[in-house]
Amino acid sequence: MKRMLALLLLLSAFSACAASPQEPEATPRTTPAATPVCRQGGPWAEDGEVDVEPGAGGADSISALRWDAHDGCERFVVDLGAGEAGRVEARVIREAGVVRIDLPGVTSVDPAHTEARYDGPLARGAYVVTSDDGGNLFVDLHLASAAEVSVRTLGSPGRIVIDLRPGGGPVPPAAATSDRVVVLQPRAGAAAYPLTVSGYSRTFEANVVHRLEQGGREVSTGFTTATSWSETWGWYAFTIDRGPTGDVTLHVGEESAEDGTWEGAEVALSMR
Repeated sequence: MKRMLALLLLLSAFSACAASPQEPEATPRTTPAATPVCRQGGPWAEDGEVDVEPGAGGADSISALRWDAHDGCERFVVDLGAGEAGRVEARVIREAGVVRIDLPGVTSVDPAHTEARYDGPLARGAYVVTSDDGGNLFVDLHLASAAEVSVRTLGSPGRIVIDLRPGGGPVPPAAATSDRVVVLQPRAGAAAYPLTVSGYSRTFEANVVHRLEQGGREVSTGFTTATSWSETWGWYAFTIDRGPTGDVTLHVGEESAEDGTWEGAEVALSMR
């Protein structure tokens, strides 16, 4: 009887151990650090030339413009047609509030990607422009606020990557724009003669009309020709040597071929 009782107790203890196995020691889990999207090493620039390593070359067109916002930075990408970027000249023109990417040898663009508008805290929009040096293209990325810039070329497929992060001195208010005209210079405010005016347009046959008004009266007028209008935005520049002092309004644009109404952008200036 005692032997039977001992056997029953042994079986009971064994069953309890089998029903409640010992939990293994927990292995701590670690989450790998997220890889930053935008470049952290630079070189970064806030004004003037930006160092860019050239690519293998061969690309002669722009196929798309892309932009996206990330944690603490923004990325703007110029996608190229067949081939890669060759020599790329990049600079931050702080007084104009733009990052300019000159593309020697790139002469055409997909018509659907000649301009874009963005809603980021750093990037405002971009324009593809025919330069005045033989038909090459450049891309102006307009800054919405102070930013530092890093630029690099990538292959397979060919593209140019422009990273922005907050930093540097302030940039001017937004350039005056319309559907067909951008006035890059001057910006609203105080100015003096001779008055240099420059920007890009898509006015009919590239004719860019300008006029000064004071007190609702036209006091000066003229016109110039931009470098393009049908394929891309075209660069224009001219100088107004003299005019009235005080408050004036600079109009840049064209008169509608349909009904003669004015179409363009305007800048309020205080001339001295």
